[in-house]
Amino acid sequence: MKFGIEDVAFVIADAVFERDGIYHAVEVDHTQKMSKNRTKIEKYRKLSKVTSFKLIWITTTDYRRKQLLKMCEGLDVTVFTAADFH
Repeated sequence: MKFGIEDVAFVIADAVFERDGIYHAVEVDHTQKMSKNRTKIEKYRKLSKVTSFKLIWITTTDYRRKQLLKMCEGLDVTVFTAADFH
């Protein structure tokens, strides 16, 4: 789903929803290379300078969770592993 603001940045998120007036972008990190995730996060960072939203990542391992959290420092982000849902 396309998420963004014209003249700032657009990101193709796996899902986007609105709750209580706040947009949430969901990213499922299953087979993506971390370099692709880094590029996406930079786009989210640009968006965060002009609008507020929550970013939710779902990934496969605790190691990848830590990497994503580090890359997303300063963003309103929550990172889950698939095991969190079992």
